[in-house]
Amino acid sequence: MSLTDESPSNSLLGHESELEPPRWKEESRKHRTRSCSLVFIATLLLIPVTILFVLYLPWTSASKAPAPDLTTTPETVSVVGPTRDLRLLLRPEDHVSRDPTIQYFSWNITKGKIAPNGVQKDVFLINGQFPGPTIEARSGDVLEIEVFNFAEEGISLHWHGLHMRGANHMDGPVGITQCAIQHGQTFTYRVPIDEQAGTFWYHAHSELQRADGLYGGLVVHNHTTPLENVSYQYDKELLFLVGDWYHWPSDKVLANFMDRTSMGTEPCPDSLLVNGLGYFECGMATHGSPVDCSEVEKPWILLDKVLRYRVRLVNVGSLTGFSFTIPDVEMKVIQVDGGGQVESSELVNSVGVLYPAERVDLVVSWPETVVDTDTKIIVELDKEYFLRPNFALTPTQSFLVSPASLTPQPPNNTTGTHRFNLREAKGPPLFTPLPDPDKLFMIYTTIEILNRLGSRPHGFINHTTWEPQAVPLLASPRETWNEHQLIPWTGPEPVWVELTINNIDNSGHPFHLHGFDFHLISSYEGKGGWDYYNPFESKPPRGGAFNTMNPVRKDTVYVPPWGYVVIRFLADHEGIWALHCHVMWHAGSGMVMGFQVLGDEGGLGGGEMGRQAAMLCGG
Repeated sequence: MSLTDESPSNSLLGHESELEPPRWKEESRKHRTRSCSLVFIATLLLIPVTILFVLYLPWTSASKAPAPDLTTTPETVSVVGPTRDLRLLLRPEDHVSRDPTIQYFSWNITKGKIAPNGVQKDVFLINGQFPGPTIEARSGDVLEIEVFNFAEEGISLHWHGLHMRGANHMDGPVGITQCAIQHGQTFTYRVPIDEQAGTFWYHAHSELQRADGLYGGLVVHNHTTPLENVSYQYDKELLFLVGDWYHWPSDKVLANFMDRTSMGTEPCPDSLLVNGLGYFECGMATHGSPVDCSEVEKPWILLDKVLRYRVRLVNVGSLTGFSFTIPDVEMKVIQVDGGGQVESSELVNSVGVLYPAERVDLVVSWPETVVDTDTKIIVELDKEYFLRPNFALTPTQSFLVSPASLTPQPPNNTTGTHRFNLREAKGPPLFTPLPDPDKLFMIYTTIEILNRLGSRPHGFINHTTWEPQAVPLLASPRETWNEHQLIPWTGPEPVWVELTINNIDNSGHPFHLHGFDFHLISSYEGKGGWDYYNPFESKPPRGGAFNTMNPVRKDTVYVPPWGYVVIRFLADHEGIWALHCHVMWHAGSGMVMGFQVLGDEGGLGGGEMGRQAAMLCGG
């Protein structure tokens, strides 16, 4: 796809013969507005249950569990117990000093009706849990995860932020690296971690199931510096999985977004959840969106304010970013995404905005003067996509941090907010500047409404709106790919790739690149109009010179409205790696592409990974 024979090669995805922005040729109209019982008996009953629990708890088992009868749905456990404590404490001490190992897990995927915030909804469960079990590992481990699908829909799982070196066929996206695990099928993921360490997560990568609860935390501890105390000085670790939440099933939400009457405006979420718990005021439900709702206790969290905590935040939501605030604390941002170091000596009490799929690690401590006082965690959903109002939503919610009182209280606004702007994060200085790119790529992304697509909103990258093929791309030669597959080839050898993502929408897009970390060397938001950047023109970028001295390292990046980002990464391990917007409704409507790295231009279907990718496809 080179435009010239000169180095670096110049590749403009989908525009081999033109350098100008894409022009939508047909009748295109773009209009986005956004919008008790006896103790003895009980004891007798508990003994066998406890024995079974110890023997068969599959996610801590050191060996594989026997395969279940996939014709019978397993019993599930209550996911909303008597406590509403949000704490999800991690145990790095179990991992940082041991040798690398293979960890075995056995997961039953089911669906069940639960009410995480008081509102009943059909939610995906893993061994009866929502969110799914938290995986903790150390760098060098291999995860072997046997998945039994009892749900009616086909499923797959993606290990967000892990490089999956030599295991592209285990990466998860249906249509690209595998077929779905259908009802009654079993599949074993083998996930290599290599030397990575940081905050990751796993989630569905088939259909829209992430929005219906098919996700969980994945933390890889750094064995080289136990607790990393040398650098960060903390006592315990906490994981927070935070995100927006819809009461409708995900397929209905997508249908609403893609309806021609929506004009491309995203449906506003109904609530928010923290570690699978939330609070919804039943009286706020509207006649147009009735719900089966019961009042529940507002979640809270019990922490020892004498201790310092490493807080690992993950945005598991489908649409919105959020800010995370704890008044009266001292908070230091230390990492983003999968271990990308942040260079900052700034002490704050808030961080944001964290967009879907992004992660941030903080060290939080309380000054001695406020240790004995009540504090709240405040989560505020960003309103960028809220132009279609949802009056039932409470976008800013607070959660008490104290054992003294569990009474819901309003947000604490007595302390000023000092927020770390994640979009301005910088990494530590590099010993040498980043290498110059060997190949340049440029893409344009937008939500478009076209007559030929029924005047329904679709996500586009260049002239392509993605649809999965029956046989995944990794398992098929390039010549069999249809026009919905935008998968440029980076070449047969490892190369440094520079990718410019231009956003011609009036709202942002959080883009995730599978398989790689990248250096964010430029980010620019348009000022009053579309300020794109074309690396093939002589004009300097509107956002100024690229940062090649201390760029932050990430795997998910927010592309600002009417602007662009420029990222640079070493494309050095084979596979077809997805690149897509992590807003569920944008990816679900087509805002997906990928890169083929290494191999030959005809695809990777003839190799071993390609053959493995077809295992679930039948025929």
